[in-house]
Amino acid sequence: MSKVIVYHKQAADTFNVLDATVNTGWLPGQLGTLDSTGKNVDLAVTDETMFLLADDDDELASPPTGSLVTCLYGAGTKVVIDHSEEVAAGSATRAYASNVESATPAQDLYVDSDAKFTTTATGSVKAKVFQVPSASNNYGLGVILRF
Repeated sequence: MSKVIVYHKQAADTFNVLDATVNTGWLPGQLGTLDSTGKNVDLAVTDETMFLLADDDDELASPPTGSLVTCLYGAGTKVVIDHSEEVAAGSATRAYASNVESATPAQDLYVDSDAKFTTTATGSVKAKVFQVPSASNNYGLGVILRF
């Protein structure tokens, strides 16, 4: 599973996450929002993005239900979404869209329909790249959040 390495954060909170969302699955580094009640985390699509999910769904999938997920947000928050475990296992699974591996430093990132960063313009800018994922850095994506 990916992990989120935090270099600087503006804010972090925990929010409830429902079993249905946990069962949908995500990787640390994907994006989240709040559901219609304003109390529970749901996976984000494009401009509804409110925060970056820092915990893995597997950590929440076991009892107790109604677990809390750590959410990072705030313009200037600087993180690397590290994929060392996936690389070691020979997996191509990533917490970002594949087109991000062709990004350039300072390129704008958006959020796609799978709650992943993408270089495809799908709404407003949500982050800037400071580290392009590559084999030399275990496909770790470095971003500075804009939300």
